[in-house]
Amino acid sequence: MTITESLADHYVQLDYESLPESVIHEAKLCLLDSLGCILSGVQTSEIRMLSKELTQSTRDQSATWIGLDQKSSLLYAAILNGSMAHAVEMDDVHKEAKSHAGAVVVPTVLTYGDHANSSGKDVLTAIVVGYETMLRIGRGINATAHRMKGWHATSTCGTFGAAASVSKLSNFNQEQMVSALGLAGTQSSGLWAFTSNGANSKMFHAGSASASGLLSILLVKGGLTGATKIIEAEDGGFFRSSSNDYSYDAVLDNLNKEFLITDMTRKPFACCRSMHPPIEAALNLRKRNIKLSEIESIKVHTYEVAKVQCGFTKSPKNISDAKFSIPYGVAVALIDGQALIKQFTSERIRDEEVLHLASKVDIVVDEKFDSAYPKNWGCSLEVQTTNGTYTEVIKDAKGDPVNPLSKQELEEKFIYLAKDLIGESRCVEIIRMIAELETVNDISQLVELCSPLSLIGKLGGKA
Repeated sequence: MTITESLADHYVQLDYESLPESVIHEAKLCLLDSLGCILSGVQTSEIRMLSKELTQSTRDQSATWIGLDQKSSLLYAAILNGSMAHAVEMDDVHKEAKSHAGAVVVPTVLTYGDHANSSGKDVLTAIVVGYETMLRIGRGINATAHRMKGWHATSTCGTFGAAASVSKLSNFNQEQMVSALGLAGTQSSGLWAFTSNGANSKMFHAGSASASGLLSILLVKGGLTGATKIIEAEDGGFFRSSSNDYSYDAVLDNLNKEFLITDMTRKPFACCRSMHPPIEAALNLRKRNIKLSEIESIKVHTYEVAKVQCGFTKSPKNISDAKFSIPYGVAVALIDGQALIKQFTSERIRDEEVLHLASKVDIVVDEKFDSAYPKNWGCSLEVQTTNGTYTEVIKDAKGDPVNPLSKQELEEKFIYLAKDLIGESRCVEIIRMIAELETVNDISQLVELCSPLSLIGKLGGKA
């Protein structure tokens, strides 16, 4: 069988009863974490503007916009719900696959699951199938090599995860899922060029992947077929066309034994994950009462991808720039003692004190950290002051699978992200429902709980 046929054959047969309890537990955590990001993303000005435009472009009212009192076509809902999940940069990521699986798979599953009145068990199974497909393809393509060619794996590999998850919810057979994955692959896209001018289009990468995966299912139902060798075809195969160093074997390794969903990194800070190690180092050094006025220079020793991705500016022009600026992240963490959503606003990124400190930050590619990447996303932060040098080393920042956010911390994160939209009591209710999701007969019950309490979530409402 081809790689695509092998994946489809395996995941068509996978059912809820065959999932280990640990995998089900992780799927619930992924759902909670991603849903929090969605409900925070709803509140951004970008999503409110996009929702107003999309509602003028369709009369189809078949699918729910999560956290909004609006409906649209399935494809528009997938675009918007996926974009919400990636809007505040607090969604999960897999280190080896370098992919934000939750921002693609969870909104896709909720969008289609709500439309199809899927059960909690079916939703959890589809989340696992979507994560595994997306992450295995990301691992195989060598996400680092893929990234250094300018591709964004969340989008390119996300189309496969979205298609696999909806194929599962649609009870596709092996042949149908193969076609869905083939059609998803031919829609694969997502370029990193947004950092060249601080464009805010990155959030759309998750929405685009979600919609492309969902469209693949509709195309299969409409009679189209997809390439069975979409991964490994010599002429136009996904791996060959978008990576210089890939492994077909890595996609299928331990397919019957290993679940990559159990190895997710979950974010405590509202910015690119490659900024988290130096931010955590800065927060640790801040506890040593370093006087900001005495800082002469700051050096961040880290891996190459971090410098390329988050070292292109010390003075961000906009919020998008700031979320990909290690100098800004280190500076605002040292000054504010945090790097949450409030640290990445139009007002905060213009603060002269923050920008002055950021100007003192230099980034150095260090072989020690570069050779350990992507297994370890680490750094060393060196702060030179008039009274001496302070150094902090981070091997695996908070949120990493070996240094995870606790269940309580994840629940607190969810409440922080969602409470302004739906209220704290509703947050607690959602947490309880997800914990017992296998008992839910219709996932629409969960989606309904995400309805806004005030006009902030409605079109035309005030920000």
